[in-house]
Amino acid sequence: MITTSSGSLSSLPNGRIIDFETAEIRTVPFQDSLYLWVSGVHPGPGLDVRLAPRYYNERPDYWAVEVAAIRPTTPATGADVDRKAMFECSIPLVGVTGLRGVTVVGANRLQRIEIAESPADI
Repeated sequence: MITTSSGSLSSLPNGRIIDFETAEIRTVPFQDSLYLWVSGVHPGPGLDVRLAPRYYNERPDYWAVEVAAIRPTTPATGADVDRKAMFECSIPLVGVTGLRGVTVVGANRLQRIEIAESPADI
């Protein structure tokens, strides 16, 4: 199901959900945790791209993580982002993994990622 609202339902209430190109689970050398890595075309100048997990009362089968653009609270320094620039961002999945995995929520699509053997502390 794709949300009809472009607003964030996560920890970024002022965020705008944007599209992404790739999403995958990675491990970082010398760490036991899993990370969600997402990349795509940057939405434009003056915006930061963040991954924002949604809030749940109970652990769902797939935890939704939104790809959202926000205006930073402090003015940007340096050159503006080129319209065709790519973004790549990541978050650790400790505490934001569903019973079966995660769902990456973009503006035009959802991508479910199964996590077969979830560590006990996730």
